[in-house]
Amino acid sequence: MLNTILVYSFYILFFLTPLVWAPWNFELFEYNKMMLVYFLTIIITASWLIKMIQTKKFNLQGTPLDIPLMLFLLANILSTIFSIDRHTSIWGYYSRSNGGLLSTISYILLYYALVSNFTKGQVLSFLKWAVYGGVVVALYAIPEHFGASPSCLFLTGSFNDACWVQDVQARVFATLGQPNWLAAYLAMLIFPAIYFLLSSTKRSFMILNSTFLILFYLAFTFTYSRGATLGLLGGLAIVGLTYFLSFLRKQGSKLAGSLVKPGMTILGIIIGVNLIFGSALTDFKLLSKFAPASRPSLASVINAPKPSGTQLENGGTESGTIRLIVWKGAIDIFKHYPIFGSGVETFAYSYYNFRPVEHNLVSEWDFLYNKAHNEFLNYLATTGIIGFTSYMAIIITFVIWCIKGYVLSIKGKNKNTHTTYYILLIPALLASYISYLIQNIFGFSVVIIALFFYLFPAIAFTATDSTKPLAFPKLLNPSASARASLQSIFLNLYKRPFYPKFASWVVGIMAGLILITLGRYYLADTDFATSQKYSDTNPGKAYNELIAAVSLNPGEPYYHSELGYAAAGAAAALESEDATRSALLKEEAVFETNLALKDSPRNVSYVRSAVRTYYMLATIDKAYTQKTLDALDLAILLAPTDPKLTYNKAIILSQMGKNQEAIAEMERTIKLKPNYKEAYYSLGLIYASDKQYDKAIEAMQGILKFIPNDPDALSKIKEWENK
Repeated sequence: MLNTILVYSFYILFFLTPLVWAPWNFELFEYNKMMLVYFLTIIITASWLIKMIQTKKFNLQGTPLDIPLMLFLLANILSTIFSIDRHTSIWGYYSRSNGGLLSTISYILLYYALVSNFTKGQVLSFLKWAVYGGVVVALYAIPEHFGASPSCLFLTGSFNDACWVQDVQARVFATLGQPNWLAAYLAMLIFPAIYFLLSSTKRSFMILNSTFLILFYLAFTFTYSRGATLGLLGGLAIVGLTYFLSFLRKQGSKLAGSLVKPGMTILGIIIGVNLIFGSALTDFKLLSKFAPASRPSLASVINAPKPSGTQLENGGTESGTIRLIVWKGAIDIFKHYPIFGSGVETFAYSYYNFRPVEHNLVSEWDFLYNKAHNEFLNYLATTGIIGFTSYMAIIITFVIWCIKGYVLSIKGKNKNTHTTYYILLIPALLASYISYLIQNIFGFSVVIIALFFYLFPAIAFTATDSTKPLAFPKLLNPSASARASLQSIFLNLYKRPFYPKFASWVVGIMAGLILITLGRYYLADTDFATSQKYSDTNPGKAYNELIAAVSLNPGEPYYHSELGYAAAGAAAALESEDATRSALLKEEAVFETNLALKDSPRNVSYVRSAVRTYYMLATIDKAYTQKTLDALDLAILLAPTDPKLTYNKAIILSQMGKNQEAIAEMERTIKLKPNYKEAYYSLGLIYASDKQYDKAIEAMQGILKFIPNDPDALSKIKEWENK
């Protein structure tokens, strides 16, 4: 029974994780995937522990990655302890979830559960289920390119792409939520699919696996992701080189001959798809050569193009330029926190403190960056040299192990490595890793990619019989007499049937309680998501939903921060109708805001929310104006290069009649962002209110330097020239 639970839990993990998403959560895709991983980790770990209790056998297999994994876990724990936001470091950034300490612990538990409980035949079945899941994702993605998203069919009953704001036809994302994430996932999965194609012994299997590969590559192509394409090319180079060397060493053998036809099939699939549909790195598309010339039409004006993500993916400032700026900020974070970093998953907050001024001149100047868009720099910034070094140790150890095993296999010097698993499977999994490494220079891991990062090595070690019972270091081993005493105690306990049953029940009850807590957190997120929909339109509804979220998950500071703002909005709405209730809501708004800031005092997002909350309260009680300014000063301290903060401070000062201070803040804003139209315009209005029309006109002329013939600026200049 327990073995069955373990096996099917891993089947579900590999198959369902990339597929699961839900429209009722705050984050539709990653949050649901992470919660599924947590759920299955609890089930798998509990089943594994109960199995050991019932079999009276400690079952923990060692692998070549034991030391790097434990060092990496220790580095993450230390980084969390010294984090600038411990809650985020434990749970991960709220809308991403993946990457926090708990997720790392989950992945490592899954890694050891896999290597400790399964045979090579079973782990290859897991890899097949990963491929099957990829097939469903690909079938989900391909219609999106042609304007028919299965998501919209589920959500609206219409088989089109109207349910998405993003232009899903231009770049598909299926059930992954973002084109680059889908591309990274498929790039890693294509190589196991190649392995199954090359190892096919029957014509029917070869046709089936070729079909899978076509679907994968077609869906991958429709993401038009440059970083993942470079990763895929790197992986293909590894596969091509290793299989070619195998062919040379075994020329004339059955295995070598069997690689030629599938190899030509793979090459034909790649060339054929790219000739017809193009790629992320080429402009040529055979289909476009037969398309009629486009002509302007009324429909093209009415149906304006949809945005398809941040400028790091398309349009505006070139993505490479933005990445270089973000990377510069990441390096500055590392310089400030060289040992343990700013804290696991805290990039969203630490980046603001070191955000380069030149970021204000790009098209995404006011976007929040919660990742460095380079996995290596992200680890360097958030976990310091200790976390980065241990992370690289995992990668380097696995890569060296793969190369060593492959070299021994093709030389035939070791009969244990001279198998098709080493000749075909290990190069495929190594290629997946190389793909991961290259694409992560330009991106970052999401849940399914992180899962592959940990479990593909586990599959490789198990498939090649490279695991062994874990031996503890001598320093950790008790003395002979102590071992004898412990053994005697446990033997006496095991003689009594009550002990295994009791221990099993304890593990089961603990797992059940954790699952209930996980369910409460999931329901809290759905309430929170509902509250955000009503945040600006219905403060009362937003407030009620947030109360429900906080009652289910009182330890989440994000909820308290947003509850403070919702209470402020409700207080403002009730001011004229129910002054007593309004006063109570004002107090609650302040209490909830302070609660969030107490838990996360260096979280820029919560400080910004405090600014919104106090500003809302100031509309009904001027006593909160100074609190608004104080919150703005704190935000400016944490994000000194953010021009929006100094701009807002200047606006509030001008509303208070402190024009000279407002002018100073507005000029500071313009220095931070010289092309900030609103800052020039507001500066002009402030000067005009003091009847300094020459300076007001000069401010408006500042707009004309980067927006010639701006109608708003020209209108004000004309108005003030006559005064």
